[in-house]
Amino acid sequence: MSVVTNLGFFLLAVAVLVSFHEFGHFIVARWMGVRVLKFSVGFGRTVWRWQTDPDKTEYAIGLVPLGGYVQMLDEREGEVEPSQRHLAFNRKSLVRRSAIVLAGPAANLLLAVCLYWVTGLIGGSDLAPIVKTVVPGSPAAAAGFRESDRIVLIDGRAVQGWSQHRLYLLNQVSRERALHFDVERGESQLIRLTIPAVAFEGASFEPSVLARTVGLIPRLPVLPAAVGAVLEGGPAERSGLQVNDLVQKIDGKAIEGWGDLVNVVGANPERELSFRVLRAGETLTVRITPESTRIEDKLIGRIGIQSRPGGGLADHLVQVRYGPVAGVTHAVETTWLMSSLTVRLLADMLVGKASTESISGPVSIARYAGQSAKLGPVQFLLFLAVLSVSLGVLNLLPIPVLDGGHLVYFLVEAIQGKPVSQRVMQWGQQLGIGIIILLMALAFYNDILSLLR
Repeated sequence: MSVVTNLGFFLLAVAVLVSFHEFGHFIVARWMGVRVLKFSVGFGRTVWRWQTDPDKTEYAIGLVPLGGYVQMLDEREGEVEPSQRHLAFNRKSLVRRSAIVLAGPAANLLLAVCLYWVTGLIGGSDLAPIVKTVVPGSPAAAAGFRESDRIVLIDGRAVQGWSQHRLYLLNQVSRERALHFDVERGESQLIRLTIPAVAFEGASFEPSVLARTVGLIPRLPVLPAAVGAVLEGGPAERSGLQVNDLVQKIDGKAIEGWGDLVNVVGANPERELSFRVLRAGETLTVRITPESTRIEDKLIGRIGIQSRPGGGLADHLVQVRYGPVAGVTHAVETTWLMSSLTVRLLADMLVGKASTESISGPVSIARYAGQSAKLGPVQFLLFLAVLSVSLGVLNLLPIPVLDGGHLVYFLVEAIQGKPVSQRVMQWGQQLGIGIIILLMALAFYNDILSLLR
């Protein structure tokens, strides 16, 4: 059922994003006086079509729902009647043709803005911006951060939640720029703390930017090290651990909460551990050997238990939402930052500064689609927004067969004063298809590795 769910939401995401992309080409082509012969969502054999008149646009759904296209009247693709030539794409000015090509990626970026605006209006929960731990030796420690500091402003931006300005922080760190934090310390004291740009020289791209780059850990509820569930067939069940057991020590080390338990078990794969547990007022010892699990090329231990739900998380959460006007600014900026970071990540991949494992294929995207949908409508809409930005940016890459490749042809045409020859375009198309095949192969390879892990 999980596979079916993931596939269903993946196809829904593709249908929405492709429809908006092609609608961008379609509506601007019509506006520029180009006759659109066919608007199709999906490739291959047509499974549904609608056309009111032979001279009108045919709307269709293809058998393979992994793309779409807009077929325009064009003398390069077939004979055009003299009376219809003024409606052909190739007869339009360079500016008009460029606008039609740009409209597809622009539609995806506009969709992202709309999605970020809607999710900003709805709002969502986030951790309160209160520091629990300052990582020793980190840029935050050098700047003078302390436990219990509440972050109020980042570079003059009001902070409602811990992860609210994550994209902004990623952008600033990647550009090696200084960060200025205004924090509340004590009852009313407001302090300015600055992390200089030099602290981020050579920093890698790390989504958990506050924790792993800046060095700030948020305040979280401490879950008791009590067993909420024992997974069938796992090491804990085989060793006799039971629901409601409270783990007090492991190999003589005191366990203060669930986090301590996870850390000790995770650090000891395939090594027998002695658990001292409290069960119904009685103290006893249970010996468990954690199973070895590989995550991101690292072996960690697991014993097959889950924590109790709750733990006072609600006391550590705040609601983050935007008004209609502020939401527009937030949506436009978020789309811009996401686009900028996507371009920067692609550039880093080309020069070897970032791993190509960040390129995901349809299997991973389908999994993300299903997972985001399970978290609720807001998370699925945010997933669509991220995917829409990626689709818009990737289509602007200067690769023949993509929109960006057509824009390169138009640039050459503007410079030399005449269109690129058909032979050059055919060579470019072959090159573009080859590049796309290589990228798809890399994406599928990453998918397979992800599944194996």
